[in-house]
Amino acid sequence: MTKHEYQVVARCTDPSHPGATTLIYTTHAVSIQEATAKVQKLRIDKMAPGLYRITQVTEREPECTCAAPGFGGKCAGEPWCAKVEGVVAASPVPD
Repeated sequence: MTKHEYQVVARCTDPSHPGATTLIYTTHAVSIQEATAKVQKLRIDKMAPGLYRITQVTEREPECTCAAPGFGGKCAGEPWCAKVEGVVAASPVPD
C-alpha cells in the first residue's frame, strides 16, 4: 500500500486553556483514518482527555512541490495540493 503525507489539525476544546489553540501534525499513512488514528494515539491521547479534538485531515498529493506546507495549506504562495479534505470530529470546535 502506498503511504501519503497527511496534515492533521487539532483544536483546543477549552478556550481558557493557556496552551496552543491549534496543533498541526504531519504524518505518513495509507488513509485519512490511519492518519487520524496515528496522531490520536501518539499525540492527542497523551494530553489531558478531551483537551484537543482533531478537526481536519488533508492529504498532500504526490505532485505537490511545496516542501513544508503550513497551516491553512499555503507555503511560498503554493497550495497544499489538497486531494481529500474532511472533518473527522463529531462536531466542529467553536472558535
